Amino acid sequence: MLISPPQKSHSSRSWWARYQPVDFTRIEGPLGTLTELKQLCDQARARGLAVVVDTVIHHLSNEGRYLRTRAGRIEAAQYPRFSTPDFRGLHQLGKGRGLPILDTNSAWVRSQLRDYIHGLFGLGVRGFRIDSAKHLDPHLFPYLFQGLPPVLVFGELVYASPHDFPPEYFQSMRAYDFPLARSLKSAFAPGGDLGQLLQPQALGGEHSVPFVNHHDLVKNRSAFDYFRISDVRDRQLAYAFLLARPEGVPLVYGGDLRGREVKAGLAFRRQASGRPLHWVAAGRDEVAARVGDNLALAINKAGRPWRFHTRIRPGHYIDLVSQARYWTHGDQLEMWLPPRSAALLVPG
Repeated sequence: MLISPPQKSHSSRSWWARYQPVDFTRIEGPLGTLTELKQLCDQARARGLAVVVDTVIHHLSNEGRYLRTRAGRIEAAQYPRFSTPDFRGLHQLGKGRGLPILDTNSAWVRSQLRDYIHGLFGLGVRGFRIDSAKHLDPHLFPYLFQGLPPVLVFGELVYASPHDFPPEYFQSMRAYDFPLARSLKSAFAPGGDLGQLLQPQALGGEHSVPFVNHHDLVKNRSAFDYFRISDVRDRQLAYAFLLARPEGVPLVYGGDLRGREVKAGLAFRRQASGRPLHWVAAGRDEVAARVGDNLALAINKAGRPWRFHTRIRPGHYIDLVSQARYWTHGDQLEMWLPPRSAALLVPG
């Protein structure tokens, strides 16, 4: 369960203000208090879930009450725990005044960030998304997480090709799989080729946090258009593939959780237990794969039905997406997949 940054932040109640920290020693603001975060972690653990916190440690808020700038430079900065010497300049975002960048070479700054990470862990947080990780020194992270047991850590490293990722980051974290997101957009776009899914550009599974959608793609569409599948139906079909694929630790955007393909994909993934996909059909508009001898995935993005058949263990099957039921003829299973649909078949 990934939640937005909980520390005291910019006074605006808008979503982006949570990404402008003010004080890492205080959990307060529109999202709730320290006590409420502790209660959330406790309730999540009781349900077999874990809370993952979005962590902003690259910069602070640019509110005028804390920061004075001139000609693209910091003139003065005074926050509850940081002052002017603790910054190394401004991170420019478009035409705005910029955000003050913390100097992570400073022992004081590093200790404050480490205390924040360890404090969140003490409240019951068991994972961390590192915002703007691309702009942070990769050698910072071993220090920040030293002394903690293994937890899920993944960074926002926006690169379109797997070869562009600096390998030093992978010593401490996984990363959003932007290369795979780009492959998904290309495959599911109008006129795209689903056959690309057989060998997509992607990070290795041990490094990957694959996604179809996340908050930046929703809130900042123009900046992330290169990775964003614009059509809602195509996004749901992409989830069927993403969740059936065993590699990585997938992220599902909260607003997409009610989709039939998402619910079905999560159930299918549990039954697949990390086994690989074995492709049995691949075309521009249709693909199909088996997992072992008793699970199957099929996707039809075309506007016409598709006759799908495969060898599978004899028996009775149910499509987790549509709840339709099928019986094999010997070891052959045949079905007509409706237009713009996906099927995830498991023994019924």
